[in-house]
Amino acid sequence: MMQPILSLRTPYEALDFEVLLRMREADGSTVSAKKIIAAAESNGRVAVLDRWVLETVLKWIAAHARHLKNTRFVCLNFSGGSLNDERFVQDAFAMLANAGRIAERICIEVTETVALHDLSNTRRFIDKVRAFGAKIALDDFGAGYTSFSYLRELPADAIKIDGAFVRDVHNHPANLPSSKPSSNSP
Repeated sequence: MMQPILSLRTPYEALDFEVLLRMREADGSTVSAKKIIAAAESNGRVAVLDRWVLETVLKWIAAHARHLKNTRFVCLNFSGGSLNDERFVQDAFAMLANAGRIAERICIEVTETVALHDLSNTRRFIDKVRAFGAKIALDDFGAGYTSFSYLRELPADAIKIDGAFVRDVHNHPANLPSSKPSSNSP
């Protein structure tokens, strides 16, 4: 499935997407991505799954390129297990290299936890992916013990803030504008 990503300022300017992995049961119900990924990780097959997702998305973009004039990027997530699998990483690089200009429409999301697990390896991965013209987004930023200093080390094209920071932001009193100055205002 593909979830649209729209700008709040200019929602009709571009129609970008995030690929969401889903599986349907025989009865039509949907198995959550969390269960699919957990099963693939516990069976040592998550790299196979991520390889299939990347290959499928690249083929889909190529097949529909003429209908995607307003699509700047399609995001997809790789599992931490895949990013720590050198064979998968080399296969991903090869697929991006073979995709040519289609690779420029890919945005690979790397979670903060995975990115910080091995900073030098993550940096190498980011640099190589960006050399193919693909983009990198740091996903769930702020979910762990992030320091903004890591942003200097990981040159991402986008940062996706963890939902806990923005969910119901308007309902918390500290986030609402105050009509009177605070006691520590000059």
